[in-house]
Amino acid sequence: MSKLIQMRQRIKAIETIKKITHAMRLISMSLHSRLKHKQATLIEYRDTISTLLAKVQQTVPDWQHPIMHPTLTSQQNPLIIVIGSQKGLCGNFNTMLFQLLSHEVAEYKTKPVFIAIGKRVVDFIQENHPEQLIFSFEEFTARNFLSIAQQLIDIIMQASPSYSSVVVFGNTFKGFFTQKPIFSSLIPFNPASIPKSEPPHEGYIWDQSSTTVLNFIAQQYITAQLQHMLFESLLSEHAARFLSMDSSTRNADKLLETTKLEYNKLRQAKITKELTELIGSF
Repeated sequence: MSKLIQMRQRIKAIETIKKITHAMRLISMSLHSRLKHKQATLIEYRDTISTLLAKVQQTVPDWQHPIMHPTLTSQQNPLIIVIGSQKGLCGNFNTMLFQLLSHEVAEYKTKPVFIAIGKRVVDFIQENHPEQLIFSFEEFTARNFLSIAQQLIDIIMQASPSYSSVVVFGNTFKGFFTQKPIFSSLIPFNPASIPKSEPPHEGYIWDQSSTTVLNFIAQQYITAQLQHMLFESLLSEHAARFLSMDSSTRNADKLLETTKLEYNKLRQAKITKELTELIGSF
């Protein structure tokens, strides 16, 4: 009898877990669909800024930004921005990112400083590089990723001394079933990363100096790149969580079916034994 009670409790626990994973699967799919509708607009904005910067830069080929084009000195001050997830239960989404980060950080000759985005990343950096963490954003959702990008650009531009390099680690959205961890260099600014465009047919009329205008456009370009990387990470996170929760729900279904079958067999055997004993007593 005690074994039947234990199996009933186990069945209830599996049913509860199945309801939770199914609900999380629906939530992840809903959030992913909402973000997917915004993807085209964000990419168009990034490409427009890139094209504008490429055109304007061709008119001032000797332009140099003091922060985006740091000079090579013995005083190296690298910055690494790591974008992960706020919550778990998303498969190997964070694990693969941490493996790539650990491998690349080992190649650095100078210890970098970190900015962590997402609760899981904050915990990882605090555990492995606590003294190098200078800023963190534990809450990372679709509602605040634009404000995070703006705060990041403010930190980079206002740093003293300025950073010798800025590298961003995160996940990119290759497809709904494929999310790949990558890293991208923002500083030093590489003009070759901008798609080439046709030079303007007519010269620009500069209301301000060309350097001031280019500095502003370049800052907007870096901001657009950060926004896109944050967005890609969110899109990848919800896809990875859906796949993980979908797999968990299907596993719960199989386990529930097996457990119920075993419970019914044990219950039937118990009933048969009791009937046999009752008949034998007559």
